[in-house]
Formats: sequence, structure tokens, C-alpha cells
Amino acid sequence: MKFSEKWLREWIDPKVNSKILHEQISSSGIEVEHVKKFKSTFYGIVVGKIVQCILHSQSHNLKILKVDIGKKELLNIVCGASNCCNGMKVAVATVGSILPNNIIINKRVLKGELSEGMLCSFFELGLFFNDNKIIEFSKKTPVGINVNDYLSLNDNIIKVATTSNRPDGLSILGLSRNIAAINNSKISPLIYKSVPVIIEKKIDIDIQAKKECINFVGRIVQNIDINVDIPFWMKKKLFFSDLLSENIITNIMNYVLIEIGQPLNVLNLDNINNSIIIRMAKDKENIFLEKNIEIRLNKNILVVSDKEKILSVPGNINSYVVNINKNTKNILLTSSLINRKSISYIIKKMKSNKVLEYYNYGIDPFLQNYAIEYATDLIIKICGGIPGPISSKKTNSIVYNNKIRLNYEKLNKITGVSFDVIVVSKILHSLDYQLNFQEKFWDVIPPSWRFDILIEEDVISDILRIYGYNKICSTPLKEFLNCNKKNELTDSLFKKSAIILINQGYYEVINYGFIDPKIQNLIFPNKKNLLLSNPISQDMSCMRVSLWPGLLKNISYNKNRQQNSIRIFESGLCFSIDKTENLSVKQEVFLAAVISGNYIKENWYDKTRKMDFYDLKGDLESILESFCKLDHIEFRREIISGLHPEQSASIYFKNYFIGNIGAIHPRLEKELNVNSSTFLFEISFNNFPDIKPLKIQEISKFPTIRRDIAILISEDIAVYTVIKKCKNFFINQKVEINLFDIYFCKEFYNKKKSLGISFIFQNQERTLKDNEINLMMNDCIGVLNKKFQAILRK
Repeated sequence: MKFSEKWLREWIDPKVNSKILHEQISSSGIEVEHVKKFKSTFYGIVVGKIVQCILHSQSHNLKILKVDIGKKELLNIVCGASNCCNGMKVAVATVGSILPNNIIINKRVLKGELSEGMLCSFFELGLFFNDNKIIEFSKKTPVGINVNDYLSLNDNIIKVATTSNRPDGLSILGLSRNIAAINNSKISPLIYKSVPVIIEKKIDIDIQAKKECINFVGRIVQNIDINVDIPFWMKKKLFFSDLLSENIITNIMNYVLIEIGQPLNVLNLDNINNSIIIRMAKDKENIFLEKNIEIRLNKNILVVSDKEKILSVPGNINSYVVNINKNTKNILLTSSLINRKSISYIIKKMKSNKVLEYYNYGIDPFLQNYAIEYATDLIIKICGGIPGPISSKKTNSIVYNNKIRLNYEKLNKITGVSFDVIVVSKILHSLDYQLNFQEKFWDVIPPSWRFDILIEEDVISDILRIYGYNKICSTPLKEFLNCNKKNELTDSLFKKSAIILINQGYYEVINYGFIDPKIQNLIFPNKKNLLLSNPISQDMSCMRVSLWPGLLKNISYNKNRQQNSIRIFESGLCFSIDKTENLSVKQEVFLAAVISGNYIKENWYDKTRKMDFYDLKGDLESILESFCKLDHIEFRREIISGLHPEQSASIYFKNYFIGNIGAIHPRLEKELNVNSSTFLFEISFNNFPDIKPLKIQEISKFPTIRRDIAILISEDIAVYTVIKKCKNFFINQKVEINLFDIYFCKEFYNKKKSLGISFIFQNQERTLKDNEINLMMNDCIGVLNKKFQAILRK
């Protein structure tokens, strides 16, 4: 918003210079983008009076004037302006005067007549627009006075920018309230200008879109003269605000908008069929604007119509049928309070304009009637006319009663200042808060124009900007933190894991913690969603319970870009509902990885193959082996949501559940645009008990001895349990036990399978002998036979 400093000082004129005033605007929370000094670029222009006006004998377009500028002799001036006449007070550029662009006025002979100067229009003085009319001053204007001094043009043009939570920064009234509070003064109260009703004619209002339009106010004004000159005081203010128009009604609307922050609209009454209907547009319904512009609407767009046609869309987007023109005599002046969501749909469709910006930021609901009365008063004083009564229709009661409790101790703790209760109360009073102070707190209700004040911290912020941020000591905040060693351990595990995965050809990705609830429900249909109350968008409206949805989206994205071999991983927080936790939300730190496509890129040496479950399992075991023994890790076959029922397993560390691994479920392949060779794992480092760091041991210099056995066991027995039993048997010996073969055959009766297991023995102190190894192997086979009815194959 742009405005002149003198306009602001008409409302509040603190005894401070311009620089300090600009700083106070900034400290009130409204950014001053820049300040531009405006100085007139003309010199020597004075006020004169036409004492004689006759037509030029050689031209009907020229007039010969005798002009009094307060000196002994009258000036002889030839002028072609249509509006000059006897007795008129005008702006006279005398010989030697300088106009904009360094134009110097000299004596000239025009059609045989000497001209000792010229009469000036505002445009010739570098102001306003070109209307080919010379300036006409009031009859009380003193002759001979310098025009520059009389017009008081030297001013500071201030441009401010405000955030979406500070709509009060978009009006002179709002800025004045802030400056008054900072300077501990008061602005003049708004005087309700109730214009006398002369005619009883009013228009019917029917609000059909009750959720979208909360309040609509209208008034008929008849017999106006739209072709009058715009008053200079209004011209000057709107010129400095870059909102000056050739249409007097538009100028009045802009003036009210900048001064009190209330958007109004004016429609040509003669083209409205009896009543106003506020409704939602129909699909493919059109509104026709000036210059043959046609806009197709949809059912999300709020419109103002009569029984036959659309009249306008909020934001002063008017149909050409009801636009104001030079022949307009009767108007309908309107003000509307509209749901912000409806405004967002209009902005998407039409693009934003000045009025839509005000609607989008929010307007004070209690100033609607005042704005209508104020605009009516200006219209009648400038354009004449006879007003009717105000018609209004409300769909909801406009009650602003957002009571907030401000705790005295919390205020002091957050700000680091020991505030005096009286000082806080004065600041809140100066900002027009309603307040009730108890022993240790205030119950406050913000003013109607500050509907962004919702919580206690908002009130504290308001107090600080008036108290002065420069008065707050920059004392560092102190907090005694009980650092958890587990967090340090977790960070260490992540670093190790990342290094291993990167060396294996994985790329790290970072996704938002917000995801699409539809995707989450596909993968985890039985988990409750933690939805956001104010999401960035619909596909980012849910907190993730797993890293998989984001990673699978990455896989789909890269697959669509012809990537045939993808390895990615991510670490981050996931969230789930847990009433035992703080705020009923549990946060866990996860590490997850996904592989998809070909195992290696195509080359001349290796045969191309798809990645499989064991490729990912091997990478995961490399990670786990870096900080714990694989003997403590167990993969248990289980059915897991989102994973293939035949290729999925849960992961346990010392019987603590730490995560899952498996292939993507076939039902999700098409839904998520991934292929069948997509495998995932996810582990939670929060679920690890304290891990003791691995100790470095000296390598034995004695030789190893290997023994292999093949045993028959039931198909239903998990291989892991057999290996685990063997390891427990040799718990006091250094033996490496590996499964190297699994064999099924129809010749095996009663659904048996053959396991090939290798045992590699080594001692730190001596060379082992065959006899003692054979004895240990026989005892181990006996234990397997007793536990699993294992039979040794020969």
C-alpha cells in the first residue's frame, strides 16, 4: 500500500520527525519498503484571476484573457482551454516560470496576439492525468500566492508491505491505531455519519450461498452527477497512492478503501432486475466483462446476480452491463463480508487485484455500515444524489469474542523482562483490547480488526511491538538440558549406516514429514492417520507413520524418468497416535531403504538380473554388523502390511522388534506405479537397547578347521532356529557357522528338507585336533536330533 505522510498525519500527528515516524511504522510490525520524497518540478506558478475573457478574432478555439496576478499591470494571455471564463481563479505560469521537463515560459505571439504566460492544467504541472482543462481554484483563494505553497505538494510517499496476519496494515486507520499506541496517544474516534434517507426505495437481498457470504449490505442512491470534477484533496491523496482514476465513483471507492480498509462496490442500478441474489455459479456459466472479455466460471465461484444474469464476482469484477459509465444516474452501493475460502477460489480463477487482496487478508466486520455511510456522504457531497435506506442480510451472527488468558509469569519468562502490571494494561488498552486483570493473569479480548490474535503468544507479540523490541535485553536463553546418551548413540548409528549404504551405491533422499493420507491408507490400512488442521495442500495433510510412502513416491518419480536401477535411503522422524506420550503423539527415528529394478547397469561382462530380497537383506546385514553381532539379529517370517505375504520378515535384535523387510505387495504395484522387483526395509533405532561398542580382538595365528554336515529336518522348521541352536551349543568356542545349501526332493518322505551347514573352528591359543572336533560335532548332531529329530545324511 502507498500513501502520503500528510494523509497519515491527518489521523494521527505525533510530535516526531518523519524518520522516527517511519521507524515507528516498522516497529509496529508493518514493513516500510521505501520512502520517496515528492517535490514539485515547477517554479514561478502563481494564482491569478481572469478579469476579462473574449474570443480570439482569428480562432474560435482561442480566447484572449486579461489576468490579475496581484501586480499593477494585468497580463495578456492567449488560452485554448474550454473551461476558462470571467472571474475564475487559475494557475498562471508567468514569463520565466519553469514547468516539468525544464520547459521555460517565454512571451509568444499566437494568431497575432501577444501572450505573456500561460494558464496551466494539473497535467502540465506534472500531476494527475491529461483532461485538457485548466485548474480552477476556489473563489476564496488569494491572488498572487505561489501555487506550490498553496497546493502543499511537497510530501513523503510511503510504501508499506504487510503480512497476511496484519490486515490492519492495509489502511490509514489501521496504521494510525498502531502509531497512536506507540506514542501513548489516541486517534479521533470514528464519527458515524448517518446520511438522511430521502427515498424509501431499497433492493431485496437473497443470500443462497449461506456458508460463503456471511453479510451483504446495499444502498440505492439516485440522481447522481458522475461527470463532476474530482476534488483536489482527493485527487492528490489518490495520486500519491497510485489509485487515481478518471471515474469519480471509482475514486471515492478507492479513497474509502485506503482510508479505512473497507472494500466497496458500485453497480449501475438501472440494469439490475429488482433484486440481488448471492449464490454459487453454475458450471460453465459465464460473466461478460468490458472489452469483450468472457470468463467461464465453475461451481466454486461466488457470484452476485439478479434473476436473469450475473452482475459481479467479489473483488469488484463487474459485468459490463452494470459497470458505471458517463450516463449512469442511479447506483447500488454494496459491501459484503465473504468467507476467505471462497476468495481463494476467485483468486485462482481470476488472479488477484487490489480489492481481492483486502478480502484475502481479512476485513473488519464491524465497519461495513460505517463504510457505506461514509461513501454515501462523499458521493452526495461531490456528485449530489438522493439516498435510500440501507438494506442488509446476514447469514451468521458476527460476534467476536475470542477470550485469551495472558499469564503474568509466562509473559515475563518469554520476554525476559519483569513487566509492571500497569504498563502491560496500558499497552493493551491503547491497542483497544478488552481486558479483565486478576491476581496473576489478564483475560483479554482482541479488537474486531485483529482476528489474527488467537493464542497467548500472539498477545505477547502485540505487547512487545508497542513496548519496543529495542528495550528487550539480548540475554541468551538458558536451559538445563538432560542430554540422553541414547540420542548420541542414535546419531552415531545413522552416520555409520549412511556411509555403508552410500558405499553400496545408495542415494540419500529427504522427504517431507507430511504425506498424502490416501497413499498411507493404501500401504497401512489399519493404522490411524494423524491429520493436520491447516495443511499446505491435500497431498501433504497427514503426518507419516513410516518412511516408505515417501520413498515409494521417489521410486515412481525416477521410474517415470527411465531410471532402471534405483537404490535410495532416508532417515527421519515418523509419527503415530499414542495416548501415553506427550500430546498423544509418539515420535520415532527410522532408517529405511528401497531398491528397485536391475541389480547392475547393463555391461558386456555381467549378466543383467533383477534385484531380489537377498540383495537388500545383505545390505541391511552390513549395516547391522557394523554395530552389533549378527548372532543377535533374527529375521522372522511374518505377514506385514504393505509387503508381499511370501517375501516379508520382521527383524528382531535380542528379541526386541526393530523393523521390517520385504518385497512390495502385488496389490500396490499398480497403485503406486512401482514394479515387482521393489524391496524395502525399515528399522527404528529407538527400539534398540543400549548397544555396547564392538571390541577389537587380535586375530588368531592358528589354522582353521572346517567340518560340513547335511541333515534332514521337517519343512516346517525355520532354518534360523537350527543355526541358532548350533551357535548356542558352541557358545564357549570360536566357531563360524553358516548355511550353504538347502535342498528339497520328492524322495524325502514326510515333507523333509536337507540343510548343508558348515562349521569353521579356530582357537586363539593352540591348534585344534581332529579327535576333539569330531567329538564336538557328534555331540552337536545329537542335540539337533533330540531337538528337531534331525537325521544326518551320508
